[in-house]
Amino acid sequence: MNIYLLTAIVDGKTVIYNREFQSRSAAIDYIFNYYCDHNYSNLHVEDEYYINDDSHNIEYICDYNNRFRINRAIA
Repeated sequence: MNIYLLTAIVDGKTVIYNREFQSRSAAIDYIFNYYCDHNYSNLHVEDEYYINDDSHNIEYICDYNNRFRINRAIA
């Protein structure tokens, strides 16, 4: 079974979520809900990068101070 882990930089500060997600989509929904709840509702993904050429470890860039990384792990 695959799980997805979320790490984010929110307003320049690193936040590690001690939570596992069932899908990449669920992790993305979670972080955008977090952004909306904390008055960052106008953010959207500007770019995405595969970390170390790994298609399961992706960093999504919103702006300089806001970005998040979702990594697939095997449970």
